[in-house]
Amino acid sequence: MLTIDRLFNGVVLVAPLVVGALFTGVFLVAEDGSSVLPITFFQIALIFSLVIFLAKKLIQGDVTIDVYGLEVLYALFVGLIFLSIVYTPDREEALFYVFRFIALIIMTYIVYGSINSFEQLKKICFIIIGAALLVGAYNLLQVYINPEIAAFNYAGQGQKLMRSSGGALDPNIFASNYFLPIMILMGFFSKEKSFFKRLVLFGFIGLLIGSVLLTYSRSSWVAIAIGTFVIIYYTKNYRIIVYMMVAFLIAIALSETVRQLAFSFLERFINIFAGSSEDSSKYRILLGVTAIYMILDSYLMGVGFQGFSTVFKTYHPPETTLGIYQPHNQFYSVFAELGIIGFILFIGILYVIWKTSTQTINDMPKGSSKRIISVSLFATFIAYLVFYNFLGGMYYNSILFIVIGLIFVSNKFIETSASTQTNLETT
Repeated sequence: MLTIDRLFNGVVLVAPLVVGALFTGVFLVAEDGSSVLPITFFQIALIFSLVIFLAKKLIQGDVTIDVYGLEVLYALFVGLIFLSIVYTPDREEALFYVFRFIALIIMTYIVYGSINSFEQLKKICFIIIGAALLVGAYNLLQVYINPEIAAFNYAGQGQKLMRSSGGALDPNIFASNYFLPIMILMGFFSKEKSFFKRLVLFGFIGLLIGSVLLTYSRSSWVAIAIGTFVIIYYTKNYRIIVYMMVAFLIAIALSETVRQLAFSFLERFINIFAGSSEDSSKYRILLGVTAIYMILDSYLMGVGFQGFSTVFKTYHPPETTLGIYQPHNQFYSVFAELGIIGFILFIGILYVIWKTSTQTINDMPKGSSKRIISVSLFATFIAYLVFYNFLGGMYYNSILFIVIGLIFVSNKFIETSASTQTNLETT
């Protein structure tokens, strides 16, 4: 029998969110110039899921909202943001971004309250992989058809990324969209016994990593490497490293193009430590040092939400820093904008997510699909923590917030299993 729960289950509500988030940055429903604001697939998906979620609650007469334990910290942190808007130099921008942040927090509760079985979570993982493969294949196809895109990306060296439409986008954010599908694929790869299926999964991983490499985003390269080691640590399966080394050596031996790309990737990676005049690396230190001055000059209160860039320009005019004034680290950005209280609350939120994820992994049976997915989600979370040591904007990453929601969803299954077991023992 078709019921409301079956018609509007977790897959129906969450799938549009993950697909919309992965497609955003590749396609826009309305490009800049044809509308006041660019409309993304994710914005449409979020409105759709929210309306259906609330309508389902209304039809069922259910006024309760499932919560996962971060409500007090969220309320304190958002409250502090609103307080800081009183003295921030960019009030309009701050108001816009705080409501964007709140919308993503609300989305985590839609994810948490919608997925009610492990099978639904597993289907969501498959949808994430499928959507990412479509985007990755489309991206590689565009580079193959239009070689000038690859040349533009190489010349930009991680500063801009050309789309097939001719516009440019942030390569770091585009590359970070692949963290979740890559980690899920690596988790499935580590568990798979069939050699043929492992080859297929490795091919999928290679396709997505190829898309990431062509962005020349060093922060994403490092983040994926750390996430890979997290998966290896928990699965104790080193097969992925062997496959990567063999595939790399074969590709290097057979293709001159691959050799040239490999040297360009290596050069880009080495520039992390070189700090050349053409590279933004040396300005990361300047941004960090200036953040310390902001913290001290504001008596540990912070300069106000979204105030970092404006205040930074009072210390260093843009023409002296090659126009670089955005924070390149989320952690000192929070400290500089929201002060010591905001920093403590921020770390507290991350700690609860970290603790919940590791607890879920430890409580899951080793080798089970549930544990593999939990490990993949945790590895993705760690990858994002590493990634946002290189730039700011963590508050607004839709895929990261989807990951947070899914981490608490996987923990919910632990709690459900435990309560079921307790009921069986008492009857």
